[in-house]
Amino acid sequence: MRTPSRSLGLFLVTLAALLLITVRPARAIPTITRRGKYLYQAGDRFYIKGVAYQEPAPIAASTQDNEENGGFPEPDSFTDPLALPDACSRDVANFQDLGVNTIRVYSVNSSLNHDSCMQTFSNAGIYVILDLALPLNGSINRAQPSWDVGLLDLYANTIDAFAGYDNLLAVNIANEVVTQSSNAVAAPFIKAAVRDVKAYLRSKDKSNILVSYSSTDGAAGVNNWRDMLAAYLTCDNARTSIDLYGLNSYSWCGESSYNSSGYNRLTTEFAELPVPAYLSEFGCVEGVGTGERPWTEVAALYASPMTDTFSGGVAFSYFPQDSGLDYGLVSVSGDTVTKRDDWNALKHEFAGATGPTSAPSGSDSSPNYANCRGGTNNFPASTELPPTPNPQLCSCIRSNAYTCLLNPASRNSPNIIGTLTGQACSYLSERGGSCDPILADGESGIYGNYSACNAAERLEWAMSEYYELTSFNPQSCDFSGNASVQTPPTTSSGITEAYSSCLGQFPIGVSTPSPDVTSSNTAPSATSSGTGSGGSSGSSGSSSAAAPGLTASLTALCATTVSLLACVGLLFGTVLAI
Repeated sequence: MRTPSRSLGLFLVTLAALLLITVRPARAIPTITRRGKYLYQAGDRFYIKGVAYQEPAPIAASTQDNEENGGFPEPDSFTDPLALPDACSRDVANFQDLGVNTIRVYSVNSSLNHDSCMQTFSNAGIYVILDLALPLNGSINRAQPSWDVGLLDLYANTIDAFAGYDNLLAVNIANEVVTQSSNAVAAPFIKAAVRDVKAYLRSKDKSNILVSYSSTDGAAGVNNWRDMLAAYLTCDNARTSIDLYGLNSYSWCGESSYNSSGYNRLTTEFAELPVPAYLSEFGCVEGVGTGERPWTEVAALYASPMTDTFSGGVAFSYFPQDSGLDYGLVSVSGDTVTKRDDWNALKHEFAGATGPTSAPSGSDSSPNYANCRGGTNNFPASTELPPTPNPQLCSCIRSNAYTCLLNPASRNSPNIIGTLTGQACSYLSERGGSCDPILADGESGIYGNYSACNAAERLEWAMSEYYELTSFNPQSCDFSGNASVQTPPTTSSGITEAYSSCLGQFPIGVSTPSPDVTSSNTAPSATSSGTGSGGSSGSSGSSSAAAPGLTASLTALCATTVSLLACVGLLFGTVLAI
């Protein structure tokens, strides 16, 4: 009679033998490196042949600020396409058929599990360019720009969730924040985000992941905002410069040409950028119902002289649009994907696009970063950058110096926070006070001590100041029932001492971010939108958020023959010494 332990032992040995037969070491996708202004894979130049991969979402109601500051319509939610394993398995065959080596993803939910999709694409030789921002409140706001602890925490959480994947090519700081000269004042906040994200990646030993920005197209000319923004984001030094510049350009429509489309100007005007450049979106649609796109720009994009400046591009877009111009390469009905008429045209063009394997003769592999310049009429951005958001400072002053705090429900409402901030600052002004300590000015380069705290904490600073100016009148800390009095110091001298103590412990400046010590308001509210609904069945997109990365760890362990018994042990909760 066999004992249970003997039976289990025989079972484990049998399972290990089966694994020895069936499991093969996983092949790592080659790392893309950057030398000077070009990308390389295994010694040869690498060209991004990409497609945008994000299902459309309903468009949010536009605000007056957005309209007045050159904003575009934005979605009010998102579906995380990298948390839907069934959809990724369905679509990867199409990507291989199309001939792409990269997908660009605009919004993800860092709390979900992405192991399956990222491994699926890695196995297929497909890299991912991942935007860190989220719709609505999870991005740098061109109308009222800031780089604060909420955004830092959001970006860091996404980096932590994806940095372990071998096919993460780049993280994109922002998309089309600056859209005209008047909102170029947002540029210092973008550059500060680049600086801090790069420092965070270095601290995680992940500096191989490129940091990028995607710009909207604009008027040509080195003295116009488009070219000046590109120069601004690549100036100074490697620690503050982006690694990869993206341009969303739809200037080539139909059967255009290199000269007629303005591609010749792009090639010339961006030739001096010290970093690689690519078209982060391309694929003009000339009107509703205009038929298939010929994609003739591909031949120009992947040939000299354009390859002297650009390293490929991302076709827009895989999924169809719900409204307006439809850029979709496929139609989706339930779980069924149907290729549209212009699929084969793009496939044909990608198949013939190779590009030179080496850099142009005489090109410098060491980037030459120019001095930063700004403060012009066409580009009113200061070269003085905001400090690194400091969650410890913000948490300290909230706990020890604030006397009037938002109620929990109100802290999670961006609309309430926006309205009350205007009210509180107006009340302060009427009493001779000022909201300067929570304001940040990208044109003058003046940033208040607490301007990098999150939006709720900035409002609570203003409410607390007003409460103090009214001699601690309880009615002054009501704000229509959205706030209540707290117990920190009840004298002005005590409040001043509390602020001084916090500033002494957590000084303002530039440092390596430590977002793991979060402020009282973690990520912007839009992070909850990416619940993994839509696409395919969606069931697996939200089921495994508790242990992101565990599947990848087990896959890596079980893919090596020397660790097979350890793999079996993990599967059964047993630690086996080998």
